[in-house]
Amino acid sequence: MEFPLVGVIGTNSSETGEDISLYSRTPVVAALYIGVLGVAAVVGTFGNLVVVITVIMKYLISWRHRAETTSNDAGRAFIANLAVSDMIVTAVINPLAIAGVCVSSHSLSH
Repeated sequence: MEFPLVGVIGTNSSETGEDISLYSRTPVVAALYIGVLGVAAVVGTFGNLVVVITVIMKYLISWRHRAETTSNDAGRAFIANLAVSDMIVTAVINPLAIAGVCVSSHSLSH
């Protein structure tokens, strides 16, 4: 049984030894991928940081006045948790994906 898509994104073919990386065949795709992930990393990190700061400021204001009920605290914690986890992806995982494309064999040298 043959699987035609196995190894398409990999760096080397185990059968022929030739480089079959998608990014090495088309450096335009690699440049586009790096550009999109770079913009997503910057915008995503900044946007999620704004959300976390807003949730913290809202918590401090409501804690100071304590006029609000605490029914929204769980919702605020959920939003802050989502923002922090998404910020980890945009600040850590996306740059590592960009580095992986840049380090892969001959990704932009053609």
